[in-house]
Amino acid sequence: KSRNPETVVVIMTGGGSEETAVLAMKMRADDYLTKPFDTRTVVQVATDLLNRRAASRENIKLKKQIRRSEKYLAHLTKIINEALITTDARGRIEFINRAGLNMWGYEPGELEKHDVHFLIRGESRTLLQRDIVKETLDKGTVEGEFHFRKKDKGTFPGFLSTSVITDRNRVRGIVMVVADLTRLRDMEDRLRQSEKLASLGRVVEGVAHEVRNALTSLGGFASRLQRTALGDSRSESYTKIILEDVNRLEEMVRQIEEFVQFSKFYQYDFQKIDIIPLIDKGHERALKRLHETFAKSVSYKLIAPDKLPLITADTTAIEEIFYNLLLNAYEAMPKGGKLTVTVRDLNSAIAVAVRDTGVGIRSEDTSDIFNPFFTGKMSGAGHLLVEEHRGRVQLKSEPNKGSTFEVLFPVDRLSNGFIPEEVMYRSGPIT
Repeated sequence: KSRNPETVVVIMTGGGSEETAVLAMKMRADDYLTKPFDTRTVVQVATDLLNRRAASRENIKLKKQIRRSEKYLAHLTKIINEALITTDARGRIEFINRAGLNMWGYEPGELEKHDVHFLIRGESRTLLQRDIVKETLDKGTVEGEFHFRKKDKGTFPGFLSTSVITDRNRVRGIVMVVADLTRLRDMEDRLRQSEKLASLGRVVEGVAHEVRNALTSLGGFASRLQRTALGDSRSESYTKIILEDVNRLEEMVRQIEEFVQFSKFYQYDFQKIDIIPLIDKGHERALKRLHETFAKSVSYKLIAPDKLPLITADTTAIEEIFYNLLLNAYEAMPKGGKLTVTVRDLNSAIAVAVRDTGVGIRSEDTSDIFNPFFTGKMSGAGHLLVEEHRGRVQLKSEPNKGSTFEVLFPVDRLSNGFIPEEVMYRSGPIT
């Protein structure tokens, strides 16, 4: 047995002593026979022992398979992006995986023994008087979209699917899988926005043409009136106002037409580029648009790591993005202030935050700020350029305290596609 533990050992004794048999079994004998015995008894004992050894081997093999399966399932619960929750038959949480903790913002152990309805935003279920646990036990499964309540009182949309866990025809509990739909909803909103802008662009292109024709007539006749009104101060002041407004409208029409033409015909040239020089070029262009005295009233600072990965991007577009961001930041501080650009390496993405201490943006305007027709400055053009690079823009602003625009660019636009959600988590809140 010490040399080979699997050896089957049967002690045969003629003395018939029970003490001898007990001693033999303590020494790890598998069985014993006392004389006299016949061949059938020996065969039966041997057969039973060999069958027992085979069963033991099979049992060990099955235990190893179970351990491997348990490890595999444990690994899956850690790496899947969906939340996996198990409860007892009354709906009290017994387990929630890491993805679920991240979704709701809790630490391990904080949700243990809580009623699972605690995670669902009240009006998502009480409005319909829904009891997810009872429905699952009655129907065997429940599926649907809900709004879930996070630890910080925020919410997120998700798709919930539940099933009953049974053991020997007895209800053991409930398993729930929740997929976060925030990303999907965001992409749907961006798609609708793109479609809306495309339709609006076609309308604006036609309107701009008609407006330009009308402005040409208005400007021409106003100039003639100005010449005939020489000496009449009141008429001169009226025609001056008309011509100033005509010029302002002509400039706006020109910007709209340039924006539409750019959107329709610009050909992107994506290459591996260093983003820092393009931030510098955008800053230089912004300074040229500003009065020197005003520019000096704003302190500018660029904070960036010594080494950054190259990103796949179009140089002209990237420069245009930062030109618009920096120019808007300067113009948001008419009384001077601080402008800080912070660049961070997020491994698969680069984050660039442009922060000013200016007038800020009202909360009701933040959803429209990226619309190119929201203001006369074509503020949305830069947002479309970011989207073309599969990037994201995050905004934090308070009136009279300033704004921070953070732009995230994937390092490899072609292979990575949109910014992965885990990169957005790594980016963290804008400060």
